[in-house]
Amino acid sequence: MSFTPEVFYGIGAAALLAALVWGMVQYKTRNRANDRVTEKAADALFDDPEAYDRKRPDFKDQVRPS
Repeated sequence: MSFTPEVFYGIGAAALLAALVWGMVQYKTRNRANDRVTEKAADALFDDPEAYDRKRPDFKDQVRPS
């Protein structure tokens, strides 16, 4: 059995479809309560990058598992 380059198009399409499905599932099952924590962490990082390293453990404690 000889493989032609067209076989790789099918493999690539299947891999792309799998990646898209995985991404959609991850997005739909995320914990939206963590969005607030993420926003606060981003604000703290941009406001004072040097102090962020001290605040980071507090943000990690606020994150809820998905």
